Amino acid sequence: MKTLYFLVAFFVVQSIHAQTFEDQFKPIREKLERWDPTRGIWLALSMLALSEHKNVPDRTFPEDFTPYEMLTMVPLSERREIESMIQQNRSPNGSFVNSQWETVDLIVAHSMCNQILGRSFGDPHLKSFDQASYSFQTVGEFVLSKSDKTSFEVQTRQRAQSDNFSLNAAVAMNVAGDRVCYYASTKPDQMNGNLRLNGMPIQLQGRTYFLPNGGVVRFEGRNYTIAWPTGEMVILDIRSSGGFGGFLNTTVHVFECDRSSFQGLLGNANGIAEDDFQGRNIDRPRPSYMAFSTFGNSSLQQASAFAEKEYLSFLAKDFAEDWRVTTQTTLFDYAPGTNTDFYTDRRFPMVHLTVADLNQTQRDNARARCQAMGIPADEMGGCIFDQGYLNIPPNQVPLPSRPNPTETVLGTINRPALHTNQLVFPEENLAPMGGNTPLPMQQKNPTLNREDPNSTVEKPQRENVSKPNEMNSRPDVPVNKPVNVPIQVHPARPSAPAPTSPSKPPHTPVPSSPVKPSVPAVKSGKG
Repeated sequence: MKTLYFLVAFFVVQSIHAQTFEDQFKPIREKLERWDPTRGIWLALSMLALSEHKNVPDRTFPEDFTPYEMLTMVPLSERREIESMIQQNRSPNGSFVNSQWETVDLIVAHSMCNQILGRSFGDPHLKSFDQASYSFQTVGEFVLSKSDKTSFEVQTRQRAQSDNFSLNAAVAMNVAGDRVCYYASTKPDQMNGNLRLNGMPIQLQGRTYFLPNGGVVRFEGRNYTIAWPTGEMVILDIRSSGGFGGFLNTTVHVFECDRSSFQGLLGNANGIAEDDFQGRNIDRPRPSYMAFSTFGNSSLQQASAFAEKEYLSFLAKDFAEDWRVTTQTTLFDYAPGTNTDFYTDRRFPMVHLTVADLNQTQRDNARARCQAMGIPADEMGGCIFDQGYLNIPPNQVPLPSRPNPTETVLGTINRPALHTNQLVFPEENLAPMGGNTPLPMQQKNPTLNREDPNSTVEKPQRENVSKPNEMNSRPDVPVNKPVNVPIQVHPARPSAPAPTSPSKPPHTPVPSSPVKPSVPAVKSGKG
């Protein structure tokens, strides 16, 4: 009897493993389709595409959501059921089907998980995911944060402002396999626009821009929000002050449930501030005194000025070296004859300055300005530093631009229609639930065209330029393994009325950008 039971169980397990991932995923797809016949099927197909490292399908509904954002619209009870269905199908082995379930499981887990944030702002000051804050006066390109689980990476370029101060001049990101860069000052080419997708400029023109692998880029006020399909998010606050030209404040949102899976200047997000400065080389000697918060740390206030500057020297030299990007790992674009070494200066800064080096009058005046602008106590030291030395306006944490399930109304879709970077969903195809509830049409939100009237930063150009729409897939290689792959970009067609049938207009291929013939692979975990 026991033998018979064992054989039956064995053949059941083998039958389950013999099924394709799509077969196993079918009950989840059906559940999402019952939730919403149009949005649910797109969400299911997008989750399948992400698990297979493919481009997500075109949207046929008015919202500009990512797969993660759309999943948060599904009632929590149904997401719990989906989570249970995932666990029933996952196996302990390392099969490809199991890795596909891991991708789906990650998106579902994120939809029920709190976010935490880290920041790089001012000249610049960094606050890690675990709330350790420090000054980081360096020049070069660095890994701000990188995930061990997904295709999530953020790199920053810091340029010298004087002999002793630097600012964030550019940010490069791996957004689920799409390489997105913003250049606040020096651009890598003569093309219009500061925003690049896989080396080519894109323009939002007052609307959300859909990335091929499921992410989105939004522009509101002076902030760019880059949202990953798995839910991570970066907010770029575009600034200009005095003679500094353009620079960036960068806020990075990740998830608590991914703790200990990050590396970079913003720490590992494990909830422990004390190990955020460990770096890659754990055997590298560290100063005898290590403060874990340059600003507002009681231990640091009791330390000698020499100990504080020893600490800052460690951060600018040894710690910085751990997180510098290389020609193999960089995500940035470069002008001919330049590379990451062109933007590197290991001699910087000439002198380590602290808040204590300001005279009392300077400190008092700076503090008064910061308090008048509502800066919280935990960021007061960084604000005083910026105001006292460079008179840089303070940066408050910008609110994330993401949908709220309790406030968003999803109307009934009478006739699905394409909603792409070229096509706007026709409003007549949508009927409010209940017949009279106003619907949020985010692509027509007038706030998306606002810009800071006081800013002298080069504004995004509004003229029509070539916009990438569909990218050829990159080889399936690990994220950290460099590969020379020329990126081919298909330009977007001019805006046109929505078609009566959901057929995608053809695209004409153009040669890839000559600016950067090879980039590091960012395929693994794509989508």
